[in-house]
Amino acid sequence: MEYVEKNKRLLAWYFKILRILGWILLCMGIIGFAMLISESYGTGGRVTFDGTLGTFKRSYHHFVKIGLLSLGLAQLVRYFCENKIGLLLRHGDKIFYLYAIIVVWGLVGQVWLVATGKMGANSSLNLHWLIFFLPTLLYNSAKVLLSVGLGQFLKQFIAKIENPT
Repeated sequence: MEYVEKNKRLLAWYFKILRILGWILLCMGIIGFAMLISESYGTGGRVTFDGTLGTFKRSYHHFVKIGLLSLGLAQLVRYFCENKIGLLLRHGDKIFYLYAIIVVWGLVGQVWLVATGKMGANSSLNLHWLIFFLPTLLYNSAKVLLSVGLGQFLKQFIAKIENPT
């Protein structure tokens, strides 16, 4: 805690910048999602990803993830400076669990799309399908395990902070 005492001004500045960037990224993600839904609704389900707005629409979930992570980290820094646990930090484990559920849901959706031939060239479940799907399965499995692990860690960390005995 000596580091915190020596660098309180720097950490306060860091907390404010992180919080501002987190809110900006979160708002950008929500706007990108709204644009994606609006275009999908207006074109009967067909969405184009041309130009800068396409990148914005395609990356909305990254903006939301990094925005929430920035806000959570800002609250952690705030706790070390002011001993106040924010709402996002207190319920961060549930956010990690929700993210893991969303990843599993997306993975099930991808399996269904590939198996029914709506995504990829071949709808039969053969070796080509496995080669197409295996990297996605590994990547999403790691995301789920990391999310659940981080949720457990955060839950235990907050419990230790609140009851230091």
